Amino acid sequence: MSILTIQQQSITQNTILQKIPQNRLPLIHALTSKTIDNDDQKFEPFQFEKTIKFFHDPHTSHLVDRRVRLCHKLYRHHQNGYVLKDLHNLMKIFNILADLCQQQALFIDPFINILKNCSKPFLLDKSTDAEIYSFALISFYSDFGYLLRIPNKRIQQCILETLYKSIQSTNKSSIDENNYDNLRPTTINYLLRIQCNSDLCETLVKALSMVENDLSLRIHIIKLLQIYSSKSSICVARMLIHDCINRLVSRINDTDPTGEHLFRTVELLWNLLEYGPDEQICDQLNSRVTISLLKEAFFGQVTQSHGQYHRQLRNDILVVCSLILNINPNAPVIETGFAKQLLLFASYPELRSNNPLVKSFKLTTCDEDFEFKKLLFNIVIILNRNPMMHELITSSRVLHAFLSYIEPLPRKKDHQINIFEWKLSQFEDLQLHALTALSILLPYSLNEYFEYGIGTRLLVFYEWTINNEEYKSEGNSYFGKGGRNTKRSQLKYILRLFRSLVSTRDERIHIDLCDQGIIPSITGYLKVMTQQKSMHIDYIDLDIICDGLFILSCLGELDVHRKEIFGSEGIEMLIQILLIESPYVCGGLGYHRLLVAAIDCVWCCVVGSVINEDEFIQKQGVFALLDLIETNPKSLQNIILGCVLDLTENIKCLHFIMTWQGHKQEYFTHVLCELWRDEERETYVARTEKGVINDYTKPLMGLLQQSVPLTSLKHFEPSRSVLDLIDNMRSKIYGFFCKLGFSELPGLHEEDFITICIIENFLDFKIGEIWQEILSELDMEGVKLIAPDNEATDTILRATEERALAVVATQTYILEQHHKYDLQLEKEFYNELIRNHIFQEKRLEQWKSFVARTSKYPLLMVAKDSQNQAIRQSRPEEKDYSGYHTVHNLEIPNLSITAFTGPFLQIESTPVEILKRK
Repeated sequence: MSILTIQQQSITQNTILQKIPQNRLPLIHALTSKTIDNDDQKFEPFQFEKTIKFFHDPHTSHLVDRRVRLCHKLYRHHQNGYVLKDLHNLMKIFNILADLCQQQALFIDPFINILKNCSKPFLLDKSTDAEIYSFALISFYSDFGYLLRIPNKRIQQCILETLYKSIQSTNKSSIDENNYDNLRPTTINYLLRIQCNSDLCETLVKALSMVENDLSLRIHIIKLLQIYSSKSSICVARMLIHDCINRLVSRINDTDPTGEHLFRTVELLWNLLEYGPDEQICDQLNSRVTISLLKEAFFGQVTQSHGQYHRQLRNDILVVCSLILNINPNAPVIETGFAKQLLLFASYPELRSNNPLVKSFKLTTCDEDFEFKKLLFNIVIILNRNPMMHELITSSRVLHAFLSYIEPLPRKKDHQINIFEWKLSQFEDLQLHALTALSILLPYSLNEYFEYGIGTRLLVFYEWTINNEEYKSEGNSYFGKGGRNTKRSQLKYILRLFRSLVSTRDERIHIDLCDQGIIPSITGYLKVMTQQKSMHIDYIDLDIICDGLFILSCLGELDVHRKEIFGSEGIEMLIQILLIESPYVCGGLGYHRLLVAAIDCVWCCVVGSVINEDEFIQKQGVFALLDLIETNPKSLQNIILGCVLDLTENIKCLHFIMTWQGHKQEYFTHVLCELWRDEERETYVARTEKGVINDYTKPLMGLLQQSVPLTSLKHFEPSRSVLDLIDNMRSKIYGFFCKLGFSELPGLHEEDFITICIIENFLDFKIGEIWQEILSELDMEGVKLIAPDNEATDTILRATEERALAVVATQTYILEQHHKYDLQLEKEFYNELIRNHIFQEKRLEQWKSFVARTSKYPLLMVAKDSQNQAIRQSRPEEKDYSGYHTVHNLEIPNLSITAFTGPFLQIESTPVEILKRK
């Protein structure tokens, strides 16, 4: 039944009712609630169209009381919320009353009451109304925000409070959900989503300029914007379009006895900076006025840091400043003097200063001041991203303040008076934070490294981290994760600091560290770590090992003397790492990282030193590398092949390579051929099923390389043929065969000989390929060669094609020879089968003859006669033995066999059971 039919029936029923006496007041029921007397009774809905017509009628303009009564009736009729289908008419009434309120003050109170009903959830007649009327509700909220144009503080405050209450989880009706006259209220999340999709955000941002002088309204607007910005990034983008940040910061320092305005402004700025697009934020923050106002707000809270609220608000402002500098490192903090003052606080109280800002500033060990100190450490790191800040950081001596934390724990107590000290757990956290900060800042201030004697201080701290002295670390901080009751966290970050220093490639730092014995110290500790056969390496151990190997690689890369210092102990440590199985390294997730660091260390600390190479080879380090080639993926195979190829410069390495056999008992030459074929399959090189060259004009080029368009390149840009040498392993495989030779190699299969024909001519094919690219680029650029050059290039290209055809012929000949060999083997195998069958048939005939002789006596006698006859025929003619004194009889008397014996005897021994009985 349609809604129109229900309305007609209700009107008809009302016309039949008796007339209400004049002395009785009419009883008005709300549409959305049920009466106690009769649950099935339905009430007439509010007549929006008649009310709108009544308000628009110019002849009723003098009927103010009736208009006011209609407003009260609308308020009472929808005390539990408005129905979604009435949104359009409801907004018309709002706009009419908005104009009337500016003309007559009698309409202000009724209008405020009607607006308050919007704070309650809207009502759904059907479950699908939420989606059907979603766009209508978005338009309603957009128009609802435009009502802020009414120049009346009470109405504006009511609109803002209504919007705020409508999206609060505590905003629930006192009526039961089943008592809404078959209607259902909308959810809070639905209303919040609708409001975020409307124009409310933009309207509220624009309204900030309207209420600059009214602090309470401004706080209400900021509260709403704070909610919207935390729920939707779309709202944040809309706010930034209308210059929200500058509108907020311009009034951030207004006087507010409660402090709520500054607190909510900072929270809203935090949301905008965290969820907003960086480009718009940079545009709005690239202003000295904005940074100056934030600076004023920050130092205003610093001077009032006697209470917890002010300390927390001070920290929040510092977080906002950190986010600003993180998004826009070039913000004008230097020009406003804000950066210099932040560096001053970062170095307090480690460095004494007579500056008035810190002279009266006192730090305590409370959580807020501890957090403030960590935030200052963090903001120094962020400031360092601006190249203009390097000189200012150096002059502020903040590095010296950070270095004061680099000392063994627990600290020795200082008996001086008025010396501030952190708690041990706090100092440990700040120590790790300082190590992290120094690893970022020190590479930009290398002169201070020698001025402050940083190398010696760091090495003393490093020796403390690796000694056996017990220290119960707290391990509560972010940087101390996994280091509880140990010194692993300190070791991890001091090695990271060393890594950042040696990464600068400054030879002065390398000499200073090596002279103080860092190489044997690190190798000794890593050897002890890796000697534990049942060890399971976690992420902290992995960081320690990888950073240590990287430091050793940087120090020994270009200096043979340092490679010799690395020595036998370091080689044993490397081999132990190479033999670690992947499940023992972070469950297999960090194995590749460890392997790359170890191979890099072999490359830098072993290769290039004859003494280290010989010892590495003698201790079967080459076998460990070759085992890794067989078991690891392509990304690591390329690196390991390069390392082993450099080791083959030592002649002793070739013997170990030729004798190596993998898990499947395959030689290294076969593994190289397999890798070559895998590379060709991945790049889709044209080959037949047997591996023969299919396109002799492009013997090495695959479809992937051909798909790269050929363009005119600059003189320093590599072509696609040169890039192909870098991307795959074929050039390294060719280098191995140049060392090992192309003939008389062990462990090769049929397809390996086909592959070696291509590998042997790899260099000639690659030269021809590059010449083809050169000619193609010259044609693209419109350059024509002179006759001698043209003839030379034609000769080169023709020679390449002829070489390819010769290789194809060789491969075909090899296949034919292998085919003939296979046929010969097959023929021999077939002859062997024939001999076996003949022998089986002969044995069968012998068995049948034996059965016949033993079963029939006449056949036995015939066999005996044939045997005797064969014996006589086998003897020579008889001689006259009369001249001899003794003549021996050659026949064995009473012989009972009728068949000749063979060359083999089968003796059946007495069973063991019978012997034991005796």
